[in-house]
Amino acid sequence: MEFRYRYSVRATPDELWRFVTDVPSVGMCIPGASDVTADPDGSYHGAVKVRVGPVALTLHGKLSVEASDPEARRIVLAGEGADARVPGNVRVRITMTVEPKDAELTDLVVVSEANILGKLGEFGQGIIRRKADGIMKSFGQNLIDKVGHS
Repeated sequence: MEFRYRYSVRATPDELWRFVTDVPSVGMCIPGASDVTADPDGSYHGAVKVRVGPVALTLHGKLSVEASDPEARRIVLAGEGADARVPGNVRVRITMTVEPKDAELTDLVVVSEANILGKLGEFGQGIIRRKADGIMKSFGQNLIDKVGHS
């Protein structure tokens, strides 16, 4: 599944770029995220609590920076997570690009590709897509609240 989102943030491109390249900070904008910390190998780990239909999950996972282009202000993250009780896992590839919009606003464009495997994938595309949309709307508001200024 592919998801595309655009968030307008009241910040300079440099301010927004600094924030999105701080993986623990941007990771904590995800609703239900906790304990996003760096590992010695340069990757990051953490957990995300999420409810899909009647099932509550805690996805424990790892995230790494696959590519970073400061000139283009584009970062690509790859991650994988799983719940200890439900067989299956989630794999994501997230590309975030910072784009100047006008004198006061900067856009963050997020494109994510998600693969949901095993029992987790049996929830159905519609349910998963609605849940992901809700999470990404909350992520955008959290990002705006943390980075944006008046």
